[in-house]
Amino acid sequence: MQMEYPYTPLLCSLPDYLDSARLSDGAIQCGDKEFKIHKLVLCAQSTYFSKAFNGEWKESVDSSIRLEGDDLSVVEAMLQFMYTFDYNASGSAENSPSPMVFNVKMYAVAEKYDIPALKSQSKHKFETTVETCWKMDDFSYAVAQIYNSTPSTDRGLRKVATEAACEHINELLPKQGFRDVLDETVGFASDIAQLLAKNLKGKQKQSEGRKYQCPNCHNQWEAVLPLQSTYYCIRCGSPRSNWSSYIVE
Repeated sequence: MQMEYPYTPLLCSLPDYLDSARLSDGAIQCGDKEFKIHKLVLCAQSTYFSKAFNGEWKESVDSSIRLEGDDLSVVEAMLQFMYTFDYNASGSAENSPSPMVFNVKMYAVAEKYDIPALKSQSKHKFETTVETCWKMDDFSYAVAQIYNSTPSTDRGLRKVATEAACEHINELLPKQGFRDVLDETVGFASDIAQLLAKNLKGKQKQSEGRKYQCPNCHNQWEAVLPLQSTYYCIRCGSPRSNWSSYIVE
């Protein structure tokens, strides 16, 4: 019989209170919609909402916060995550962006309202979608969104996008949209150049080989030897699988 943790009933019942007036003690407004919320749920996961509801802000008195400049579908998914610890990356609106772009928007809103768990989840979802969707036209749009919505010090999604672009650079360069992002998105081309140079340096170092000295005949020679493979000294024929112990610096 599988053991049930003491907090399991709480986690399982929490989704029932999503946008529910039952025991609600606050509200989030976005556009023309108002969501019923529970301050404890939001404040426990976000320092932004904790300060908003517990400080001297006007929202603390009114128990209502209006979120400006955010997409309704993104705010709805943010609240969904705070009650269920997951969200639908397809969005709820008819004109919602692709899951790849939607995850970028979720990462940005998690940064804006300081929700670390949502930030981690949206990064994971973005990594998963990029693995199969990098060839789609909106990959370039997603890259632009990442660089325009996150500071240069936040390497989370930037690192994922740059690595995907470098891995598939030959297939992406013929696309006009990708070339436009390289030209217009500050920081992206620089990140691409640095990673490509780093990868090239690593390949060159691997191909150059290392110098080894045979402990039997003391002869020195250069070669590229895979780890844990048995090779013979080219002079005396002594076999060894631990040549890495005899590298000459």
